[in-house]
Amino acid sequence: MDKSSAILIVDDYLLIRTHVRQVLAELGYLNVFQADNGKSAQDLMRKQQIDIVVGDWGMPVMSGIDLLKWMRSDHRYTHTPFMMLTAEANPASVRTALQAGVNAYMIKPFTVHSFASKFMSMLGVTLDSAPSSPFAQVARPARPAPAAPAPAPAPVAVTPSLPPSNVIGLDQPIGERVRKCTVLIVDDIPTNIEVLAGVLKDEYAIKVAISGKKALEIADAFHVDLILLDIMMPVMDGFEVCRQLKANPKTAHIPIIFLSARDGTEDVVSGLRLGAVDYVAKPADPTILKARLSAHLMLATAMQDLKRQNELLIENARLREDVERMTRHDLKSPIAVALHGSQFLLGSALNEAQEEQVRMIGEAAEHALEMINRTLDVYKMEQGSYQPILQMFDLGALLAKVAQQVQLAFTEKDVVIRFDPPRDLMCLGEPILCYSMFNNALKNAVEASPQGAAVRMIVAPGYGNLHVMIDNPGEVPVELRERFFDKYVSGEKIGGTGLGTYSIRLMAEVQGGSVSMESGSGVTKLTITLPCP
Repeated sequence: MDKSSAILIVDDYLLIRTHVRQVLAELGYLNVFQADNGKSAQDLMRKQQIDIVVGDWGMPVMSGIDLLKWMRSDHRYTHTPFMMLTAEANPASVRTALQAGVNAYMIKPFTVHSFASKFMSMLGVTLDSAPSSPFAQVARPARPAPAAPAPAPAPVAVTPSLPPSNVIGLDQPIGERVRKCTVLIVDDIPTNIEVLAGVLKDEYAIKVAISGKKALEIADAFHVDLILLDIMMPVMDGFEVCRQLKANPKTAHIPIIFLSARDGTEDVVSGLRLGAVDYVAKPADPTILKARLSAHLMLATAMQDLKRQNELLIENARLREDVERMTRHDLKSPIAVALHGSQFLLGSALNEAQEEQVRMIGEAAEHALEMINRTLDVYKMEQGSYQPILQMFDLGALLAKVAQQVQLAFTEKDVVIRFDPPRDLMCLGEPILCYSMFNNALKNAVEASPQGAAVRMIVAPGYGNLHVMIDNPGEVPVELRERFFDKYVSGEKIGGTGLGTYSIRLMAEVQGGSVSMESGSGVTKLTITLPCP
């Protein structure tokens, strides 16, 4: 696309508009316009032809998604490239934007390089980073997206000077966001509005209404962060306005401060019971009023941040559930087919090399299934949804089987597992879970031991429980000892996921047991405690 193309940046945050404009300038685009909301952008686009739009999603007055929908309905902008900048990372928002006709979707915060790459890719040009600098880029033609314009006819060298660490789109400090808030002043006396507006106009955007009816219309149609509401007004008093605001889902969240000459106890109590956050008596001291407004706006902004974070956490939890279902159904089946196929081939006529390869395939499939099953079980334990099937079983026999299999698995390491299995050692637990737990613990001990060492496993009875102690030569690094059973703590183990000891702890606790670790004097001792009759 021609570097003289008119680009419009739409964002209610000035710092983001400034950063994006700088990046576009480094890319050679200097014909740049700006707007702080969708409505201002719409007005500008009706007067000035725009070739590319880079817009935020959440803005007052008119959102970016509404601007995009308007553009796609206007014949002049049906095919104009639109790049959405947003903190909305959930799949539903992405689908909404795609359905509305977005060409590129950028999640805040983002780096300068990622923005430049995405922007040029939207226009059908791919940026390659030169080795000398993450931002020394060469543009080469690429296949354009269906809705994007044709790529530039010739490659263009671009060398942005912005540092690669620059990050765009981080939320500005809460104090800065509060100063951008919109306050609606509602009073039937114009002079009162004039005085209040004069006090607040330097710090906040001001909207005014001289009646309760008008206040309801403004709050419903525009973005308002706080309402200063008089009580004594004709036709509809402040109490009724507050009731209707709180009854409307679009306005129920807006903090309301009653500002009235009626300062009796009953009036104050009535206002607070209706949902107001504060009650200020007229005439209000300007300094105190501004302090109260700032406090309530900061609280409301912080609550909105928490709400957004909670929504993101909920969405992430849903995504994890989706991944779990996908893992269980979509991955386990083909792995099982590979495992069964390898077992079938082992029974056929194979030469030594072929048999070794098939055996390796089978072992890899078994390992993959074990990791999937462990991950799913750990996830359920974390969520508190795992229900162990507890029963009495012979723990000594189970431990003997685990020791034998681990010994065979590590023959090349020449580590000796010393275990004298007790007879008729009954334990209360889930046998399959205990097998996985002790197998994992003993493998970890063998892997941590030096070549030719000995690992000891001892069972000691307790009062209402029993202890399985696994000792191995070697020490856990001091910096990892306090976090040994935490998630994703794997030390320097090659290929470690950090779920081994973490899953051991969860498996023990879900069966009513516990686990502990001591390390020092050249030895590490892991103790797993389980209930017994």
